[in-house]
Amino acid sequence: MIIYLLKSASCLALLLFFYHFILEKEKMHIFNRFYLLTGVIISFLVPLATITVQANNALETSGEPIFIGNTSLAAVHEGFNYSQLLICVYLIISILFLIRFVKNFAKIIQKIRTNETIKYQKAILVLVQDEILPHTFWNFIFINKKDYKEGKIEEELFTHELTHVTQKHTLDILIIELFQIMFWINPLFIFLKKAIQLNHEFLADEKVINQHKNTNKYQHLLLNKAAWNNEYYLASNLNYSLTKKRLKMMTKQSSQTKILLKQLSVIPLLVGFLFLFAERVQAQEKAKDKIVIEYNSLAKKAKSKDNADTKKEDIEKLEKLYAQLSESQKKTAVPFPYTSITEKNKEEPIFYLNGEVASKKEVDKVNAGNIESVNVIKKENGSSTISIKKKKEPIFYLDGKRISKKEMKKVKPDNIESVNVEKDKDGGGSIYITSKKE
Repeated sequence: MIIYLLKSASCLALLLFFYHFILEKEKMHIFNRFYLLTGVIISFLVPLATITVQANNALETSGEPIFIGNTSLAAVHEGFNYSQLLICVYLIISILFLIRFVKNFAKIIQKIRTNETIKYQKAILVLVQDEILPHTFWNFIFINKKDYKEGKIEEELFTHELTHVTQKHTLDILIIELFQIMFWINPLFIFLKKAIQLNHEFLADEKVINQHKNTNKYQHLLLNKAAWNNEYYLASNLNYSLTKKRLKMMTKQSSQTKILLKQLSVIPLLVGFLFLFAERVQAQEKAKDKIVIEYNSLAKKAKSKDNADTKKEDIEKLEKLYAQLSESQKKTAVPFPYTSITEKNKEEPIFYLNGEVASKKEVDKVNAGNIESVNVIKKENGSSTISIKKKKEPIFYLDGKRISKKEMKKVKPDNIESVNVEKDKDGGGSIYITSKKE
């Protein structure tokens, strides 16, 4: 996850760098608006893309066996989970930013409800008592009530704010605000938001100049209003970032050929990002295809019967084959029949009791005194296999007839005439009991 976020941030940084030095200087503000908004989405999608490359060898999971003598199983306690703590802290900070966003949003709504409103073309004027320049949020234009009643608001200012309304600039700001709440740790969103707001001003300025045909008058108007401040968070305002960039952009003459070339240059930029940030996946050769076929065959057989009936060797083989599959192959292959190995391999080991698959409950029932040996195999992927070998119990015979251990306990010593013990090579044996004849 950290690598993904770093790739995403790097991609966004390069997009902003390209915009600042190449695209921002030209009069193609609609294209730049689309570039900035889609650039955010691209920065999140590009690291998720995959590029297939050829590879000769497939990875294989291996491990070294560790032998443990007569012993009992001990529980393994996990340490403190710092990753969960970091996630909680991250979410708490995101919630705080969300609360701030909601409070500012509610403040704007409250201004609308508590002040006089007037329908004006495609917008609604909100007449407030505050000494402010016109500000826009969605289709609401906040304007000083006294200046409006006395007719002191210039037509250029109305045109500027109406452009914010008709082009839905507030939507861009809200989208970036939500991204900032979710990814507050990435400071690039601050610069992205400023770039988007400045581009909004370029669009509104261009509309005013094209409609009123008096660039010098509009520039002087902006300079005269430069000392006014904006106290409305989330709102677009006339005086945002009144810098040399805006003043120069009003009189700039751009070549259409130059603009077209810069727009086309975005295509190789995005292609380069794919090769730079996309995840590289090794392509499997014909031998790999055989592995998939072999794995599917064994997995289907294992799923058709109980796990306990499957041999230990088959399970180990399935595990090795599964480890060699790529993530895309795992999605299309037969689901691994032993979820304890794949999904819980880091939490619970796989148990074998005398060569047969056993559950943890069955292992817990085994008396430590009846265990002959324990063999533990740890794998590189974090899983482990524990093979337990029980001591063999003798076979009881009473007067030539085989009996159970429980039946043996019922035989009274006074009724026994003789006992004959025969041991075999495997450590087990037979006990022959002859009872007294009445």
